[in-house]
Amino acid sequence: MSRRGWRLDIRHGRCRIAEVERTPGIAGLLFRYGTTENGNIEKKAHIYTQEEHGIDPRLVDPDALWVIKRLRNARFHAYVVGGAVRDLLVGRTPKDFDIATDAHPLQIKRLFRSARVIGRRFRLVHVYCAREKYIEVSTFRSRVAVATTGDGVHPDAINYYGTMEEDAERRDFTINALYYCPIDRHLIDYVEAFPDLRQRRLRTLGRAETSFAEDPVRMIRAVKYASLLGFPFPLSLAGLVRRMRESILSCSRERVTEEVFKILTSGSATGILELANRLRLFEIIFPAHAKHLRESRLRLSDSPLGVRLEELDADAAAGKPLDRSDMFGFLFSDLALERKDLLEDPDPEFLLQQFIRTASEPLFPSRKDLAVAAQSILNVVRPHRRARASRAPASQKPPSAAQGPHEAGAAPTKRRRRRGRGRRGGAGKGPAALGPAL
Repeated sequence: MSRRGWRLDIRHGRCRIAEVERTPGIAGLLFRYGTTENGNIEKKAHIYTQEEHGIDPRLVDPDALWVIKRLRNARFHAYVVGGAVRDLLVGRTPKDFDIATDAHPLQIKRLFRSARVIGRRFRLVHVYCAREKYIEVSTFRSRVAVATTGDGVHPDAINYYGTMEEDAERRDFTINALYYCPIDRHLIDYVEAFPDLRQRRLRTLGRAETSFAEDPVRMIRAVKYASLLGFPFPLSLAGLVRRMRESILSCSRERVTEEVFKILTSGSATGILELANRLRLFEIIFPAHAKHLRESRLRLSDSPLGVRLEELDADAAAGKPLDRSDMFGFLFSDLALERKDLLEDPDPEFLLQQFIRTASEPLFPSRKDLAVAAQSILNVVRPHRRARASRAPASQKPPSAAQGPHEAGAAPTKRRRRRGRGRRGGAGKGPAALGPAL
């Protein structure tokens, strides 16, 4: 005989009802219900228990767990979302733990003294747990895209925050639309994402063409997720990527640069860029490298960049990922070293920076990135310059430390005379001048 239980939660004018149905000998089936526009109650989401999803709550970052507990103690909902849940389900170690909640940014800031609100179009909160570590907390987003607020408009005064269901529908892929609570140990699925992970299926939310048109950067993420998780890349998505790949050039260069850096530090950069090359996405992100591969008739795996990508993945697996400031030096040093005219110039650093700026389009290197990249390339060339300097004539060599100052032609230094209280044994005012004590 089955046993049923009902849980009613009314908050902010929204009603969520979860029905728990348990049958002896069968795992519990949990669902989340909601009301439609007509007022009818319908099933909205599946709720998977720990026996079904298998996530170990001890793998959740302690700082993320602390943030969730404080939000729940303040009567808010809070869940681990996005890539962290996906990685926990497939057995990977998450790099970051992002949290979604129904608390508004200013409400979050009141709960955490170390919180910092960022963003203009949509406000996020960084809760700092250490000097270099923070947990990103976001409010559930609405289905409606909201334009940037003007000056003098309070960000919370515009109602662009939504429910958990609306937030799930705003995600890019179904595998990133799962919500996990490490306290209740429940996994909430609004978009059939858990079956997609089990069947190794990459699927966009809504029509893929519409999704890629709204945000072309999602094409780069699709290639990244398929390679990282070992999913087969769908043929329908492959055709869309080849047809719509040039729309990436209309995206923010900073966002494209950030996606490329995530790929380089993922530990699977070789496989991701190989798949991007087969889909002709590589020639849009790295046009200078694509031109070099065509002219040299090399495959990416046989090129100097391909060899260095394998070394980069090995370093990432050993816990030594690429530093953000070394990104452009890593990507474009091979192309720059082939330009002998730049290296033989009296001021090669400036020319190298200009070359990397042009070759890196559509990426966006900062001035610091360009300076670090040029310096790293010159450090490769300088050993040869030092070798030529060591074979210089003796008349041009600087004086060595073994030579004395007079032998090297330097001016004699003046010795400093130390002052004493008196001369020992002399006729001064010291005790030795008084003779033996009587």
